[in-house]
Amino acid sequence: MSRKICITGASKGIGMAEAKLLSTQNELFLHASNIKSFKERGIKNAHYFAQDFTNIDNINDFVNELKEKTETLDVLVNNVGVMVIEKFSDFKDEDINKLITLNLHSQLLLTKKLIPLLLKSENPHIVFMSSMSAKNRIIGESVYAATKAGIMQFAHVLRNELAGKIRVSTIHSWGVNTWNDDENAAILVPENIAETLEFIISRERPFLVESIELGHENHWNGARALWSPE
Repeated sequence: MSRKICITGASKGIGMAEAKLLSTQNELFLHASNIKSFKERGIKNAHYFAQDFTNIDNINDFVNELKEKTETLDVLVNNVGVMVIEKFSDFKDEDINKLITLNLHSQLLLTKKLIPLLLKSENPHIVFMSSMSAKNRIIGESVYAATKAGIMQFAHVLRNELAGKIRVSTIHSWGVNTWNDDENAAILVPENIAETLEFIISRERPFLVESIELGHENHWNGARALWSPE
């Protein structure tokens, strides 16, 4: 069944893997901060948009551009985000602001503005890309974890508010190889997340995957990661 799917942060990594997997049978609306970020623009049935969500005022511009292409939306995938790893005492103020704006504020505001389009769908779905950082205590990920925990709790409440109208799901994953780690490393790859997304949005109502945790069978799990600052 063809659906209209908006994916933010879709120019690389998880977002691009999702776009590639879903492009064959769906109409895609793909977002990135810069149009040049779309190195692979040959995806079928795709419209491309470029707005930097670290400037919250750009949310309105993106929504207006999206509305010029479609009056309805079936799926919103809130994938956009950034990760900065540092001890909190050493965090730069601008990095704190960037993480909170991009990972949390922009997603809440975009979701609010696109709910009217989603309500026009017969089977609307919102999916948030959270992280296992939201549920753990990894040194160096204090601000990132705060934003992901915020998304997790927001999704829980929104799911209750929209019950019976729009399904709301959250994906929590351990590390994903979006930074060119060794291909044999005990870490997930973007395609794993894309396959999970496809599974979630293809379930027939009233079945709902509220949230799901993903990890490599040999994944690391603790308070200090290999990438944690000393």
